[in-house]
Amino acid sequence: MSSSKKRQQNRSSVGGSRTITYILIAVIGVLVFYYAVRPVVFPQSTVTTAPNGAKVSLSTGSDIPGVYVVISGQNLPAGKNVSAVFGTSPLPLTNSTTKQPGCQTSSKGTMSGCTFWVPNLAVGHYDINFTAGGTTVVDKFAVPQYAPPVSTIIVTVTSISLGMVTQLVTRKVVDLNAERRMRAEVNAFNKEKREATMALQRAKAALSKDKEGGSQAKAAVAKEQDKLERLKKRELAMQQEQLNVQKARFKVMGITTVPLILVYYLMATFLGGYGVVVAFTPIPIPVITGVTQSPAIYDVSLFWWYFLSSFTFSTMLGRLLHTTS
Repeated sequence: MSSSKKRQQNRSSVGGSRTITYILIAVIGVLVFYYAVRPVVFPQSTVTTAPNGAKVSLSTGSDIPGVYVVISGQNLPAGKNVSAVFGTSPLPLTNSTTKQPGCQTSSKGTMSGCTFWVPNLAVGHYDINFTAGGTTVVDKFAVPQYAPPVSTIIVTVTSISLGMVTQLVTRKVVDLNAERRMRAEVNAFNKEKREATMALQRAKAALSKDKEGGSQAKAAVAKEQDKLERLKKRELAMQQEQLNVQKARFKVMGITTVPLILVYYLMATFLGGYGVVVAFTPIPIPVITGVTQSPAIYDVSLFWWYFLSSFTFSTMLGRLLHTTS
């Protein structure tokens, strides 16, 4: 078989491997978005629609006492004050824009920017009755059984356990020695290619300065061009070897991603919902943290604490077990 046909087959093999890799990454990305990100970014709450089509929904369907909840509404009586009862007790509402007590519907019968703090009530399921101009809409709310620090410990220990399983699978599936050798070879190759490229540029610059086009300068350019061409031919084979080594990493990702999402789903069910608060921090973190009634205390939802814990402990365990560089 000619060398050109071999190179063509190698290119086809590399292209096929890359396509499979991209498809695997896309599938995993869709799963993570659908089962992990979507419930947090687009939280679902149980909404009861009144006979006239009025609706009220909450930013979360389940949370612990003391956290902040945002309310929105549609098809309500226009320009009316909104009152609320949580279980059997009156629930104070606040306008998030003016920071003043009380909320009103707009001239179009919508409600936005209305908030409340989850009252300090016992674990259980409650009805919240929102009333505006004689129209009442009932929403469901659940106060979960587990709150920080118990829920914090549960999620953290679960993340550590999953991280340990991931590292053990990595040690079993990935040839770490071959991976390290390949990384060293790639670094050496990239360095050699970089040096050859710079040497060719210098040779061309020297040739351009030589007005007579001396044979020595031309020979230097030809030599560096030939060296760079040989490196480019090696590059394709090295890419193929690199993909073969990396396939094991993608296999580990495919094996561990599904359990990671499944455990997240089970924890959400066990702890009280996708948006349930499982940890507190004194440091505000944009996007990740919310506010609580306590000053200088910020809450962290299950999704973010699970993600941060998994990432942190997987990285630490990878270093300890020498499964990462």
